[in-house]
Amino acid sequence: MKKAILVIHGFVGSLYDNEYLMNYLELDNRFKVFARTLPGHHTNDNYQHVGFMEWIEFADKWIQEIIGYGYKNIYVIGHSMGGILAGYLGSKYAEVKKVIFINAAFKYLNLKQNKIDIIENKDYKDYLEVLTRVIHTTIPFFLEFTKLVKEYSNCLDKISTNKEVLVLQSNEDQVVPIENGINIIDNLKCNKYLTYLDKERHGVFEGNTDNIERKKEIAEYIRLFLRGGKSWRKTWKEKI
Repeated sequence: MKKAILVIHGFVGSLYDNEYLMNYLELDNRFKVFARTLPGHHTNDNYQHVGFMEWIEFADKWIQEIIGYGYKNIYVIGHSMGGILAGYLGSKYAEVKKVIFINAAFKYLNLKQNKIDIIENKDYKDYLEVLTRVIHTTIPFFLEFTKLVKEYSNCLDKISTNKEVLVLQSNEDQVVPIENGINIIDNLKCNKYLTYLDKERHGVFEGNTDNIERKKEIAEYIRLFLRGGKSWRKTWKEKI
C-alpha cells in the first residue's frame, strides 16, 4: 500500500502555497498526498469565529480519517503554522513515521532579517504577499495563532525516538528567525536532520512558475528523505 503524506499549510495560507511540492510528490507512485484548507482560511470564512482548538480538532479528525483508509505509514509535512500541527500529530499518532518542518513557526517575528531587508537592502517585495494576507485577517484571529504556538510548542520532545524528522529552515526567512531551526532540533529526541535552505525566504514553494529548478531541487530533497533507506544519510546536507 502507498504511504500517505499530509501537507499542512501555514497561517493565513492556502493549498496554493505548497502546490508545487504536492504535485511533485504525487509523481512518486509510492505516495498518496493529502491536503486540505484549515478552518478559517477559506475566502468566505469569518476569522473571528475560529479558535486554535478548531485547527487541532481538524488535524485529529483528518488523520484519523486517513488511518481509517488503512494507511499505517503516514508522513506529515508542515509549513509555518502548519509545522505546529505537524509536530502535534507526530507526537500523538504511532502511524506518523516521519515529520518534515518547513520554516515551522515555533518562533516567529524575525526582526533581525526584517532590518536587513528593509533598512539595509530596501527589499520590500517579499513582504507584500505576507502583508496582503495579514491585513485581511483580524487581531483575534492572529491571537489564536499565538495561542496555538504557546499551547503546543512543547510537542517536539513528545515525538517518539523511533521516528524521523527533517527540519528545513530558510536562512533568509523574513517571518521565522533562523535560530528556529536549531531550537527545533535541540528539543527533539528522535532521529533528526537539520538542513538550511540557502538564500530562501519563508514561502519556499510559493509561485508555481517562479524558480522552478530551485523548487524542484528542494522537493526532490524532501522526496529522498521520505523514501529513506541507506542512501539518505549520504544525501543529507547541512545546507542546500
